[in-house]
Amino acid sequence: MTAPDERAFQTDVAKAAFRLGEREGRWRLVNITWPYALIGVTANDGREYILRFNAEGYPQSPPTAGPWDVERNTILAFESWPQSRGGRVASVFRTNWKAGSALYLPCDRESIRGHDNWVNEMPSKIWDTAKGIVLYVELVHELLNSADYVPPLLAAA
Repeated sequence: MTAPDERAFQTDVAKAAFRLGEREGRWRLVNITWPYALIGVTANDGREYILRFNAEGYPQSPPTAGPWDVERNTILAFESWPQSRGGRVASVFRTNWKAGSALYLPCDRESIRGHDNWVNEMPSKIWDTAKGIVLYVELVHELLNSADYVPPLLAAA
């Protein structure tokens, strides 16, 4: 029997908004092994970053996610993370935050804790059960397609 949180997540990834993002190549559902879901988000250079979501308690409890190495089944090596020209990409993809297991986003379960000010400062980025997982992947896609994004290999050069 499927748990209510897993059913809710499955319902959300079957909705038009999520499927449209898949069709447009912005993201794709890779795998679900509850309570984890792997979703690939495409950057402006065509590179795909896999995020491993822990969606336990979804949608009442926001998910938490971080870049994932599917082949090694572990957090993506920090040198392979998206880089920044000094803007928001660096503030969200923080290797010094939660050991790389969570992105520093207002819609992330781990990151919102202790940041009550974000509710007023960034209301459009706060977890919204009506928008569901699309809110999270849209924010990541926006960052990976911004002028601030730098691929990891270019940043090292």
